[in-house]
Formats: sequence, C-alpha cells, structure tokens
Amino acid sequence: MPHTILIVDDDEDFVTVLSEVLQASGFQTFAAYSGVEGVAKARTERPDAIVLDVTMESAGAGFKAARELRKDETTRDTPLIMLTAINQGDAGLRYGADEDWNPVDVFLDKPVTGDQVLAEINKILPAES
Repeated sequence: MPHTILIVDDDEDFVTVLSEVLQASGFQTFAAYSGVEGVAKARTERPDAIVLDVTMESAGAGFKAARELRKDETTRDTPLIMLTAINQGDAGLRYGADEDWNPVDVFLDKPVTGDQVLAEINKILPAES
C-alpha cells in the first residue's frame, strides 16, 4: 500500500503541483486548505507524513497546527515537513524547527520545488516493501 501524504496549504495551485509530483512517485495524497482542516484530516486519515504551510487562515496557522498535531496521541509521531516564505521578510528573524514552539521534522523555505519536498519525504519515510 502506498504511503499517504497530507498536504496542508491554502495555495490550491501549489497543492495541485505537489500532489502530482508525489503521486508520480507512488504516493497517495490528500489535501487540506487551512490549519484547522489539516489537523482534523490528520486525525481522521492518519497520513504517513504531513506537508504543512505556515501562513494560511492566519499568519501563524501552521505553527499552531504543528503544536496541536504533536499534542494529539494519533498524530504525535507523524513526520511534519513545514514550508514557508516567512523567512523572506526584512524583520531580521529566522524561523525554523524547534522542539517546543515549532515541533516539525523538516523546515523548508519557499520557494521550494516538488522535487525538494519529495527528497525530504524520501528521507523521512521508509522505502515501500
């Protein structure tokens, strides 16, 4: 059975392109378009990995979703790959993975290609047998 990947991003075009790249590599994908929807789908669908944007229905929706996913018994150990353009600003701050505030496994700055995300998923998930 193929690995399942939940893509949580409010950019429908990005979700479509990433889904096509992942499906071409043998993954099954499904999508959510907000942090709230992503947490709910993760709890019911139990994906093998989650690709999560930061800025969706609010500026930090992805950060909040990541913390909620890590607190939940059903999603606590699901690998999280966070994508964001938040580091492109001039604020002088850099965000990244953090055990408490941003508990993700991989943090990638946008723009990012589907192949870059695919490479990270392949590092995180065991090969199919």
